[in-house]
This record gives sequence, C-alpha cells and structure tokens, in this order.
Amino acid sequence: MLTRKYWYIIFPATAILWILFKRCYPFPDFFTDSYTYIQAAADHNAISYRPIGYSLFLRLLHAVGHSDTLLVTVQFLLLQSSCWLLFATVCRSCDLGVRVQVLIAAFLVLNPLVYYISNYVSSDALFIALSLFWVTSLMRSMAAPTWRGLVIQWILLLGIFYTRYVALFYPLAAGIGYCWLRRGWWFRLAAISGSVLVVAASVGCTRALTQAQTGAATFSAFSGWQMANNALHIYPWLPVDSTGLPPATLPLAGYVDRYFSRDGPIRNQNPPRSTTGYMWERSSPLHEYFDDYRRVHSDLRQGQDTAQLPYFTAWNRVAPVFSQYGYFLFRRHPLAFGRYYLLPSAKSFFLSPLDVFNTYLDGKKEIDPIARNWFDWRGSRPWVCSATLQGRVCAPFPWLSLLVTLAFGVVAAMFVLKKEIRDRYPAFTGCLRVAGIYLGVNICFNVFASPSVYRYQVLPLILLVIFTCCGFFVVTYRKQQSHV
Repeated sequence: MLTRKYWYIIFPATAILWILFKRCYPFPDFFTDSYTYIQAAADHNAISYRPIGYSLFLRLLHAVGHSDTLLVTVQFLLLQSSCWLLFATVCRSCDLGVRVQVLIAAFLVLNPLVYYISNYVSSDALFIALSLFWVTSLMRSMAAPTWRGLVIQWILLLGIFYTRYVALFYPLAAGIGYCWLRRGWWFRLAAISGSVLVVAASVGCTRALTQAQTGAATFSAFSGWQMANNALHIYPWLPVDSTGLPPATLPLAGYVDRYFSRDGPIRNQNPPRSTTGYMWERSSPLHEYFDDYRRVHSDLRQGQDTAQLPYFTAWNRVAPVFSQYGYFLFRRHPLAFGRYYLLPSAKSFFLSPLDVFNTYLDGKKEIDPIARNWFDWRGSRPWVCSATLQGRVCAPFPWLSLLVTLAFGVVAAMFVLKKEIRDRYPAFTGCLRVAGIYLGVNICFNVFASPSVYRYQVLPLILLVIFTCCGFFVVTYRKQQSHV
C-alpha cells in the first residue's frame, strides 16, 4: 500500500476538493427521481415507484439533521470509503508499484463524477457505495472464505436490493464467483443459497406489501412498465404476430395496434433508438391504456364507485399486464427484439448519454416545494457557479469508459490465455475474476433491462480503471517471486 506520506496528502486533498466543490455547488442537485424519493420519505411510505431503501436513508439522516449538506457529505464519505477499501484490497493482492498506486489514487481523488454523483439527492451514490463494499467483500472471500464474510455480503445485498432492484443479478454474479471458493461444496452451496434467499425473501416481502396496498401482486411495477416499453421497439419495423396473446393483454394489444397504425409510418421515417419514451410520453399506448384503466376502474375498498383510481394504485395494477405483454413479444420475436432493442441498448450502454450530468437541476430553474420543505429552505432558486459546467466537465467520460472497457478486455484476455500470469499472482487473479464476472453480468442485465444513461456507468468505471491499471502492471512487471 501507499506509504504514510501519501495518505497525508490524499485525505486533506479530498477534503479540500469537496469543500471547493460545495462552494461551487452549495445546493444539492435534483432530477425527477429525487422528488419521488423525498415524497416517499416525507409520507413514511412502505412502498413507492422506486425501491424504498433510499427514502429510508433520507429519513434516517433527517432524524439527525435537516441539512442538505449533511446528506450529500455522508453520501460522499460512503462512496469514497468504498473506493479506498476496494483499492486497499486490490493493492494487497498484487503488491502494486508506487507509480501505479499513485495513478489510481489520483483518479479516485480527482474523479469529478464522484463529486457530482454524491451531490445528487438520488440513490446512485448510496447504491455505488454499497455495491463496492459488496464486491470487495466477495473478493476477500475468494482468498479467505469465512461465515462472517458471507453474513456481511448478505447484509450488504439486502441493502443493495432495497436501494435498486438491479441487485436481482447480484446472486448470479456471486454464484459464479463462489465456484472458486477455497472451501467444501457445502460452504459454496450455503453461500449461493443464502444470496438467492436474501433476494427472494425481499421480493416476496415487497410483493406482499404492494398487493396489500394496491391490489397488485407485483414487487416492481416499474419493471412491468419497462418490459412493455422495451418490447414495443419492434413494432415500427415488422408486423407483430399477436396470436396466442394472454387474454388479460388483449385490450392493451388493441391500444398498441391503433397507436402504431396512426404513428408507425412517422416513427419509421425517424426511428427511435433505445428509449424509455413509451413509459413517459402521454400519447404512448401504455399511457392511453393506463389513463382509460383509471377511468373505468374504481377502488371499491374505499367506496369510490365512480372516481378514478389513485395514480399509484393504477400504476401498480397495470404493471402485471404490461409485463405479460412485453415478455410475450420478446419470446415471440426474439431476433427482432435483439435487433431493434438490444443492439441499440448495447450502444447506449457502451457510449451512454450524459443525461442528468448535462445540466444542473436537469435544466430547471427552481426546486420543487417537496424538497424545499424537506430541507427547510426559504427560497426556490438555488445559486450555482454554472448550470452547464458539469456537462462540459463530464463530456469526455463516456468515451473514457469505452476506451477503458476495451483495455480491460485486453487485460482479461491475457489472464485467460496465460496460465503463468495467473500462477504468479493468484490473489490478484481472484480479484480480477470477481470484477470481470460482475462487469459481464452487469452488462447483460442492463442492456436487457433498460437503455443506459451515464450515471449508471460510474460504478463500472471505478472498477474498470482500478483493474485495468493493476492488470497492466501485473502483466508487464516481471518478478521472480510468486505473489500470493
């Protein structure tokens, strides 16, 4: 690890940079999801449109103090702590040279994405921190598996799940990694089963709460909307065979057919890339079906025979229909789904748009009242040094992610093809294996689940930079002694 003199520079430098950053951005950054999280926290909801974990985190810090600076500073400290713990673990696995350590340390200290992502009232910083802690714990288990380490992973996995449902793929990544554990088959089986049970129990609990409150037996209505959105990308390009549709989805199919009969030719002239537009455009068939569903159905439990269903209740109730419809189209037209959705989605993953990183407050001038009340602010117009500066600062990073991904692929190939390198650095090989598995499964899940934006790439970029730099050092630095 770096000598003490470097830490005397790193820690003060990080603190000074965060203070300077907050001088330029004294208020947190917000986008649409931010207000959803705050509303759920203010109402003490047990379920929401998004996973409830970040809202619970907001409530926890709100009990300590209403300061927005407290919130974003805690997020920054958690994220930096997770990065440095991962860095320390990797350094111990391969005895890095000082120059490489300084290079990685400089990236962790100076990376503007960490500062910007920490300044959002959003689950991103918390999710990245918990995920890096989980990945680090998994790497340590590869070298020295213990029951204590497994319990820590399961606790972290529970927190990750309730922060973002992308944790659904974590047991798969862990299960692949557990195949190399240096313990008996019974320990590996317990490790895999424990991860699966944590996620399965969380899904079941969330589904039960959702059914009790909305009447919809689903754990993530957002996923149902997302799957229907993804599948609709094939419609402008070919006649969709809807023979055998589940009966519950037939009314929705009618809305879809009418929509594309009306707007299909225009969309063919200006074909959309992978997008979430069908989820949010008020004219989309999903919203036309949703709006009519609210008008036609009433909440008899509340005695509302003629009133519309509450928005959140209807949002959840239509989700199972959307999910059935989306998966039906995917199974019926897998090649078209791959060509017209998965390929564009993969392009957006490897070269993601900046999205909310482009502009402070996502281009808006004022902060919504729910946030002003939560943080006890008087005004609605926050001061910022420049609303567009972050877009210029972050603009090169999608290309950096692409280049580092390619470089990581080269490093991984070298380790796969050259046994002598793996034998020389077995501990680092174990860490690299975990990082490679996580990144690979993450790519597959995110390409299938949703078009990507760049805030989803901050976590992969941290892993890619650390392991690409370390990997090239290991490959090029020849030492006679073996590293264990």
